Amino acid sequence: MSEEKNVVILLRQPPHGTLYPVEGLRMTVALSGDFEPITVAINDGVYAFLKDVDKTMYSMHIDFIKDIDLDIYVDRKALNERGLTKNDLIDQVEVKEHGEILKMIEDSTVAIPF
Repeated sequence: MSEEKNVVILLRQPPHGTLYPVEGLRMTVALSGDFEPITVAINDGVYAFLKDVDKTMYSMHIDFIKDIDLDIYVDRKALNERGLTKNDLIDQVEVKEHGEILKMIEDSTVAIPF
């Protein structure tokens, strides 16, 4: 029997000017067939989940991830550093303390950065 893998998809880049968040969320969707990946937004990746950001290219990925009961976490420290709060974010994400985020990454079998 194989060991269970803990996969973290790490969104670090902003949604404007890059496709990294789109590809990271797409990776979460793709891996969801075999694993239960955890999606984590740190650094400028938190901007992907602002209420007023154009999510045309990836809103369906967010909806799918939530429909299959996977979680999307946002780092509170990254929000604070950017002058943002939970109220600035879409409802589908959960804000976690920086230490909790680091623990998720540390406990993962593999972390895939985007």
